[in-house]
Amino acid sequence: MQPKIQILSNTNFALADVIKSELVESTSVKIAVAFLRRTGLDYLYKSIDYALTSNNAKIEFIVGLDFKTTDAEALNALNEIKNKYENFEFYCFGDKRDNHNELVFHPKIYMFHTELSKGTKYSSIVGSSNFTGGGLTTNFEVNTIFREYKPIYFNQLDAIYNEIKFTDSIFQPSKNYINKYGNIKNELDKSVRKVIDIYVKKEIIELKQEEYNLPGTIPSINLMIINFIKENNKKGNKYVSLKDIYVELETQIKAKNLESKYKLETFRNTIRGEINTHEVHSGHKSSKKLYIRSNEISGHYKLTENGENYKGR
Repeated sequence: MQPKIQILSNTNFALADVIKSELVESTSVKIAVAFLRRTGLDYLYKSIDYALTSNNAKIEFIVGLDFKTTDAEALNALNEIKNKYENFEFYCFGDKRDNHNELVFHPKIYMFHTELSKGTKYSSIVGSSNFTGGGLTTNFEVNTIFREYKPIYFNQLDAIYNEIKFTDSIFQPSKNYINKYGNIKNELDKSVRKVIDIYVKKEIIELKQEEYNLPGTIPSINLMIINFIKENNKKGNKYVSLKDIYVELETQIKAKNLESKYKLETFRNTIRGEINTHEVHSGHKSSKKLYIRSNEISGHYKLTENGENYKGR
C-alpha cells in the first residue's frame, strides 16, 4: 500500500486537529520540537491524557530551550504528567550556549505508531509548527503528513529522532531546574535592556552547571572514564592505563549499540582528547581538572578530588 502524503497549512486545517486524531488511536508517540508553550499543550492535553490512559500509549517529548523561548509553565505541566504516568517521558535539549556542538535545536517532528485491525499504521509530521498555540492552530504554517503501512519515511524520521535523543545535550529536567529556568526566563522577558543584568548572567551560568548534573539518555565519556578508574581503584590499582580505558569504553558503547553516536572509528582520539582537556595540568580553559597523569608510568592516570566527586553526565 502506497503512503498517503498531505501538505497542510493551518489556514486550511489546523495541525492541532490532525494530532488529536492521531493521539486517539496511537500506542506510541514521539515528539521533538524547538519550542513548547502552555498555549499549545492546552489544545492537546486531553488527547494526550486519553492516549496515556485508554491506549496505554508510550509518549515521549524532546523540547528545545534555545533563546529561553519554551515556557516553564509547559515544562511543569509535562513534569506533572511524567510523575503521574510511567509510560510518559520528556527530555530537554539544552540551550545552544550550553551545548557541545553549538547547534541551535530547531526541529518540529511528530511521530505516531498505531496498531489497527488491518495492520500497523505509521504517521509522521514534519514542517514548521512548534508545539505552541499559534504553531498548532493560527500561525501560517506548512506541514507534511505521511501515513504509511510500510514505514519508509517513518523509519528515516525515527533515525533522526534517535540521533537527537542520544546526545550529550539531552537531559531530564528536575522540578528545581524548571523553576530556576522559569525565573531566568521571566527576568529576560521583562528586560528591555540590550545588556543582560549581571545577576541574570550569573543565574544562567548556574543553570548551565545544573544541567550537567541531571540524568541524560547516554553516559558521557568522562563519566565512563571516571567510573572505570574507580572500579580499578577498588581492585587496588592506583593508576589506570590509557590502553585499558580505550578497550573498556569501546566495549561499553558496543554493548549499548552507541557506536554511531560516538563515531567508533575516531573514538580513541575523542577519549584521549577528553583526558588531555581535563588533566589537572592541561591549562585548557574548559578543564574540570578530573585526572592526574602519572610521572612514573607513561600513559597511566588516576582521579583528582574533582574526579572522585564528579556528578555530571
